[in-house]
Amino acid sequence: MNPLGMSSAARASHPVDTEGDFQLATWQSYIKGLRNFWRTEAYQAVVSTVDGTLQPTELERRYADLAAYRLYAWLERYSQQMKYYGRRGLVDLACDQKQHCSELLDEAKNKGPGRVEIDADFEVPSYVRESHTHQHVGGVWSNPAAAFAYEASTSGFSFALGESSAPMRVYADAASALANMAQHPVGKVIDIGCAIGESTRALKAAFPDAEVLGVDVCAAAVLLAHLRANERGEKIDFSQRAAEDLHVPSESVDLIASHWLYHEMPVKAIRAALGEAHRALRKGGLFMAFDMHLVPGGNIGQWLHWGYAKRNNEPFAVGFSQMDLRQELKNLGFCDIEIKLALPEMPPQDDEMPARRTHYLTLITCRKSAT
Repeated sequence: MNPLGMSSAARASHPVDTEGDFQLATWQSYIKGLRNFWRTEAYQAVVSTVDGTLQPTELERRYADLAAYRLYAWLERYSQQMKYYGRRGLVDLACDQKQHCSELLDEAKNKGPGRVEIDADFEVPSYVRESHTHQHVGGVWSNPAAAFAYEASTSGFSFALGESSAPMRVYADAASALANMAQHPVGKVIDIGCAIGESTRALKAAFPDAEVLGVDVCAAAVLLAHLRANERGEKIDFSQRAAEDLHVPSESVDLIASHWLYHEMPVKAIRAALGEAHRALRKGGLFMAFDMHLVPGGNIGQWLHWGYAKRNNEPFAVGFSQMDLRQELKNLGFCDIEIKLALPEMPPQDDEMPARRTHYLTLITCRKSAT
C-alpha cells in the first residue's frame, strides 16, 4: 500500500508511515473522492448556471449565495484543510514526529555527493511568512516537519488531481527543448523556488553534465531536497536564498528556471526576481518559468481562479495572472519570448470553458539578448 505515491527511498526515511497506515490511506482516498466531485460535478453545476458575459467581480456579487457555488467553494477550501489537518491529516501526522524530522535533516547536512548551505541570518520574506500558503498554518518554512508534510502532500494527488509526476516531466522536457532550440550550451543551472527539490532533480536529469543549484527561502525544504538528492546519488547543490538575490556573479548562469514560484510572490517581488535572473544570466542565457499565469475559460475562469486564490491562501496568484509578462520581460532585455498553456497537454482554446476544474500551467520561455 502506497497511498501517497512516494518513492521507496523517500518512504524509507519519511517520518510518517505512508505505506502501512491503513487509516491514512482510507482518509486520503476519501478526500481524493471529494476533490474529484469538486472538479467535475460541482464545477459543472456552477459553470452551466452562471452568466459568462459578466465580469468576475459581478459574477461573485451575483452568485455568492448560489447553492451550487457555495458547495463548490466549500469543497475547494475544506477538502484541502482535511488533507492537512483531518483525522489523518498530513501536517498533524508529520508534526507528531517533529523531533525525528529534525534528526533526519541534521544527519543529512554533511553527506554528499551534493552540498547544502543554510544561512543562519537569512530572513524569510514577509510575503512567505504571513500567507500560510495552501492553508498550511505556518507554512513550509516554519519547522522541519512542515517540509515532510509538504512532500507527502505533493507526492500523492495534486490540488486538482493531476498526475503528480506530469509537471516535472513537462518541466524537464521544456528545458531540454529550450536549450536545443536556442543552441545554447548549458553548464550551470539555477532552479529558483526549488522547494523539496523535485524540480531541481528534473533539471539535473535533463542536463546531467551541468552544475545544478536549487535555491529556496525555506531552510527545511532545502535540507529535505538535499537529503532526497543524496539518497539517489545525484550531485546537486542546494542553498537557502531568495529569487530576488541569488548571490551569484553577473552573467555566470546558463539557465534559470522555476516551477510554481511566481504566483506565490507579490508583483514587486516578481519584478525584482526577474531582474535578478537577467543580471545573473550570461548573454544568450535561457529563462524558463512553469506557473499559473494564463487562465482559460474567459470571465468564469478568471472568477474561479480569483476564488481559488482566496480560498487556498494564495493571495498573490491574481496579481501574477494580471501581469503583462511579455512586456515585463522585454523591458528587462529578454528576447524570443514565448508564453503558452502547457499542461494539461491539450488545453482549451481561447475562452472555451474547460470540461473540469484543474490548474492550467503556463510555460514562459525566453533568452537574454546576446548583445
